[in-house]
Amino acid sequence: MNVYAIKMAGVFMFSTSTVTVYTGFAPRYIGFLGYGLALFLLLGSHYLESSIFVFPAWVLLLSAHILADDLRRQSHVHNPNP
Repeated sequence: MNVYAIKMAGVFMFSTSTVTVYTGFAPRYIGFLGYGLALFLLLGSHYLESSIFVFPAWVLLLSAHILADDLRRQSHVHNPNP
């Protein structure tokens, strides 16, 4: 895998984690996890060959939370008396 692509994924994770922490659209632990994983991608990804799966796994976690939160909000709108 291209080293540049992994480094850019780390930079993207830093910026998205910052937005996550400051706006609160996802839990703070996902933002802080993103910071840690981004540091790993930027500094230590060349030590572990399977580090290419770190970015997609983090994106999957973030996307699953956003989807679940959206579905939860839609169910409250359609059924206000659970």
